[in-house]
Amino acid sequence: MKKTVHWLTLFAELKKQIKLSSILVCTLLASCSEPSDIKANKTYEGSAEAVEQSTLSQQQLDKLAQNLQVKYKFLSNIETNCPPLKGKDVEYCYGAEILLSSDSDALLTVAQQSWQLNYSQVYPVYASESDEFSLVHLNGDIHQVTPKVSFKGFKAGKKYRIKLWVKSTLISEKELMPNYWLSALPLKPAVIASTKAVIDEETGLEIQPYVVPFTDTVKQIKSSPKDINQYASVNWLYDNEPNLAHAGEKATQEKQATAQDVKYAIIPTPKSVHISQPAAELDLSAGLHFSLEGAIQFSDIEAAISRLNFLGIKTNENKQGVEVSIKINAQKADDWQQGHYQLSITQSSIEIVSQEPTGAFYALQSLSSLLRLESNTVPLMEIEDQPHYQYRGQHVDVARNFHSKEFIFSLIKQMAAYKLNKLHLHLAEDEGWRLELPSLPELTQISSRRCMSLDDKHCLQPQLGGADAKERDGYYGVEDYIEIIKLAKAHHIQVIPSLDMPGHSRAAIKAMEARYHYYMSQENEQEAKRYLLTDFDDKTQYSSIQNYNDNTLNICMESTYAFVDRVLDDLQKIHHSAGQPLEVYHIGADETAGAWVDSPVCQALVENKENNVDDFKHLGAHFIERVSHMVQSRGIAVGGWNDGLKETKVENMPTEVYSYIWDALPWGAHQQVSEQAHRNWNIILSTPDVLYFDFPYQIDPKERGYHWASRRVTTRSLFNFMPDNLPIHAEFRVDTLGQAFSSDDTKQLNENGQVVHQPLPKNYQVSGIQGQLWSETVRSQQQAEYMVFPRLLALAERAWHKAHWSVPYDYSGKIYDRQTNQFSNDLKQARDQQWLAFSRAIGQKELAKLDKAGVFYRVPTPGAKWQEGKLKTNIALQGLPIEYKDNAGNWHAIEEKLPRNKPLAVRAKTADKQRAGRAMTLP
Repeated sequence: MKKTVHWLTLFAELKKQIKLSSILVCTLLASCSEPSDIKANKTYEGSAEAVEQSTLSQQQLDKLAQNLQVKYKFLSNIETNCPPLKGKDVEYCYGAEILLSSDSDALLTVAQQSWQLNYSQVYPVYASESDEFSLVHLNGDIHQVTPKVSFKGFKAGKKYRIKLWVKSTLISEKELMPNYWLSALPLKPAVIASTKAVIDEETGLEIQPYVVPFTDTVKQIKSSPKDINQYASVNWLYDNEPNLAHAGEKATQEKQATAQDVKYAIIPTPKSVHISQPAAELDLSAGLHFSLEGAIQFSDIEAAISRLNFLGIKTNENKQGVEVSIKINAQKADDWQQGHYQLSITQSSIEIVSQEPTGAFYALQSLSSLLRLESNTVPLMEIEDQPHYQYRGQHVDVARNFHSKEFIFSLIKQMAAYKLNKLHLHLAEDEGWRLELPSLPELTQISSRRCMSLDDKHCLQPQLGGADAKERDGYYGVEDYIEIIKLAKAHHIQVIPSLDMPGHSRAAIKAMEARYHYYMSQENEQEAKRYLLTDFDDKTQYSSIQNYNDNTLNICMESTYAFVDRVLDDLQKIHHSAGQPLEVYHIGADETAGAWVDSPVCQALVENKENNVDDFKHLGAHFIERVSHMVQSRGIAVGGWNDGLKETKVENMPTEVYSYIWDALPWGAHQQVSEQAHRNWNIILSTPDVLYFDFPYQIDPKERGYHWASRRVTTRSLFNFMPDNLPIHAEFRVDTLGQAFSSDDTKQLNENGQVVHQPLPKNYQVSGIQGQLWSETVRSQQQAEYMVFPRLLALAERAWHKAHWSVPYDYSGKIYDRQTNQFSNDLKQARDQQWLAFSRAIGQKELAKLDKAGVFYRVPTPGAKWQEGKLKTNIALQGLPIEYKDNAGNWHAIEEKLPRNKPLAVRAKTADKQRAGRAMTLP
């Protein structure tokens, strides 16, 4: 946390002028120990009463935090008996209990009404019952438990129960946040030790001791009575993953086919491959030396050469070893796209021809993909290749939970290895602002960290279980960000920043409020209001989709646009300094809550007939249109999420717009694509049920992630995606309940004869696809890598390679469901055969490279069955070692020692056998 002198000056002066208590000054200044949870002079709606001065000592509070046992017990999504909400019936909810206990007699004298237990829960509690405690939702995900008058102190060994109901569903233990904390004025808050997560040594995965494990595969796994999804048990996994042959001639053929698959495999798959001498190979043990011809420099390919070095191939300046000839040919065929290359591996040399340096870079990455760690040989082959999409992106949310520069560096290198070329960095959110801007230092001074306070004076509230979790906060300084851009540029990756507005903006709002109060204390009202984002007279009551009541910029204030302009100015200068001009800026524009209606500033704007805003409904569109032109005026293309962009008028928008579609396939994502394709915008598919990497890999409460758009997003389901034909997926995909759905892509009119949907314009194609990693439940670098890898490899495959089994889009429009059978059995068989080859390449070649790079990828849980005295297993990524646990509790590799008796559990290990995946018991 960087501080500037003017903050110290401010609060010293405030102390003199208004005689602030030493406690509050300490809180504002952040110069003493961690501030307490200040609720003075403010009673949150629903709380029993204002917080009293504590009669506890610091020693008592700390001891309570050390000894109090907290358990969160999820009960059911099915049998809930949902209480009414504001007198109305609630259709669905889940029930849970918070259980408190202690075995320490020292806690029997805890005073009543003087302390609070605070915790994070993604979806708010709307009803609760307890004899001893009150429970209220405050803001965002923060909840507060306070003792009632009836509470007489903790009695050793007694369990205290708080029953609660949440208007949502819960299917993953990982949604339940850690780091509950105790607070009591004027004491230093303390995190409750029993609510801290720990790491399992064998797997590296998080253990949550405060969560009672989910064991009921109906009440806790199914999201509603209509949910027909099945728990991904070892038996289910065995039945639903492709099985390999296990015996006889077929097994020998399978083994030979596997070897060939892996030998020639390049991820992502090239467009065209020719193999003239199947048995011949080129030995690279003596190293490589390069000769360049045309408009290319070594700096253009240096990062690709570094990857070859990393994989064990030396490069020589003295022309020893195999010659790699790279020629840039400015002439190209009409159908060549940017990134096109030709790669020829002969018995004595390697030749690369490309139209520009990026293609040569990708050719070298293909050479790296052919390599295995245990071998320095590559097969002789000729490749002609180019990407299917020009936009091949990975998004990372570093705002909700910060991810270090080192993580981004590692991600960039892996993205480039698999020919992804867009890094979308989500740098600002409600929970944090993660980029230093020289003109607005308050953004990172105030909003780059969370602390155990609710006043937002010098840091933000500890949303998402962020209490005392300093490792999850921070920001990129200017030099850090320049390093990120430079590294991305060296890997032929464009950085696309996003600072979400006007919703999702709480971090910016609180920072600019702090700035306002500082300059007002200096009697400089003009400067105080220059970048203010808040109308202090706005009485609007709203709640965002993440349950904030104070996270939306006031878009009717000119100071808001001055702020946006200042942000763009700094951002553009930083990109220019890094040598990669800011070409695309993502404004966000999504999920704007029902703000502004009681803002005097907005009322005046709407009433002013000289502008083009005549009702509150179009205020959001007004902001997006105005900011889009601010972006365009700087020579930058504008991007945003489709739900916000949809509200605009196409004639009021720039001509070049990137619309990121995040509707799910069963919801009608194809309709959103069509609507904005008819605006002639660039479409980036970000469909959550396929491309959100913060969703679980499988239907298992131990798997991390949300579930609002999909119960599972596997590497295989992403591989199966047909981005050019969204409605076809109704033939074989399901919705969140596991139910089939239909997609109507025909022209449709409403009762007034207006077109409400029509197929895509003739020959229109989307511009690309992007994987998204949102970070609400992703709290560490290991968790981030677990969620991204190996799914990123399937993302690269679908972004680069157009599968021969994909069904072309029908521009005349069709209706698709389980009976239409446009995706024929022959095409399905071709897809599944290619998946097997792809999974072998990952399991037997690529994961070993990730191991060497230190990437914490997900090790899939194997499927298993004990049949006729034999253990049968399979696994999603073919080739990873599988182990079983015998009755004595020892683990054995299946290929080394077959079990004589039914094993207790099975698990897989990493390719290098250094880390175990999650074990699952056999029924």
